[in-house]
Amino acid sequence: MNENASDAEEEIIIYASFDHNIDIDQYRSIHVLGINENNPIIQMDNTFFTGKFENAVGTYMFFEEDLCPQTEDPLLDRLPEKNLKYVSKTRKLLEMKQAYVTAKEAQEIQSQSSDKESDIETISFSNIEDVRAKFKDEFKLPEVQDYKPAVADSGIDPKSD
Repeated sequence: MNENASDAEEEIIIYASFDHNIDIDQYRSIHVLGINENNPIIQMDNTFFTGKFENAVGTYMFFEEDLCPQTEDPLLDRLPEKNLKYVSKTRKLLEMKQAYVTAKEAQEIQSQSSDKESDIETISFSNIEDVRAKFKDEFKLPEVQDYKPAVADSGIDPKSD
């Protein structure tokens, strides 16, 4: 993790398992939505996947190709064709299944939006006092007072900047 990153940031590695063989290199854009939720969504171009966290059996380890492999004894040790080096591990498993998104019919969308619009009442006010009075009556709130900054009570002189 970056040394300049704040303490609130945390990097978590999650292993995502898809129900089909996915070639990740064929997608131009990948978006992950709701990774902190119970059912995250991954969008790869126009393909959607919904996920569910599962208990992992064992630990998932991540490796990358080592482009500069080294050996302690170059005379006796033979290097394999492909060397891998350890990157990280995780016990978090996300099972992903393809989701099929269907567009709503234009008529259905219009009827839903007109139903929502009919529930909204239009109100006009001539000044801010009318707004406060309506808000107080509508939500049964105690008297709304003018905002006074807390700086005056703190002993800090705002003019001393």
